[in-house]
Amino acid sequence: MKKYPISDMHVFDLSQAGESLTLLREKDHLLRRFGQLDLLELSPNEKTDFILRAEADCFLFPINGAVAVTMVDLRSTSPTHGGRANISLDIAKPQGLLVPFGVACSLEARGAARLIVLSTHSESHPEDRNLTYDKLEKLTASQ
Repeated sequence: MKKYPISDMHVFDLSQAGESLTLLREKDHLLRRFGQLDLLELSPNEKTDFILRAEADCFLFPINGAVAVTMVDLRSTSPTHGGRANISLDIAKPQGLLVPFGVACSLEARGAARLIVLSTHSESHPEDRNLTYDKLEKLTASQ
């Protein structure tokens, strides 16, 4: 398995058979729990705040367009604490991305983009939050 700058993150190729693009299968052994499935639409050049889920892993699957994903590992007990990763997801090269809980994640569309977002929990956690780039920088500087 390829080593990434954030432990537990995982980028994986999707399998296509005819018109069907399989996003996730039980035999992939990546999902132990299902919480919520969303469709996210981003306008050209739209950039999201960093989303931090305290206990929910999240999968991202592009279904139209391309996005740049920036992640920062904020888990104090992680071997890659403070690590940053930049990943491109593009429908031209179908891949999925596992964003582990405790890792802040921001998306930037490179044109109009649509993604399927799958979370392992749908309930909010008291430590879930959205962080602007400024708040994230202040938080990481103090750690």
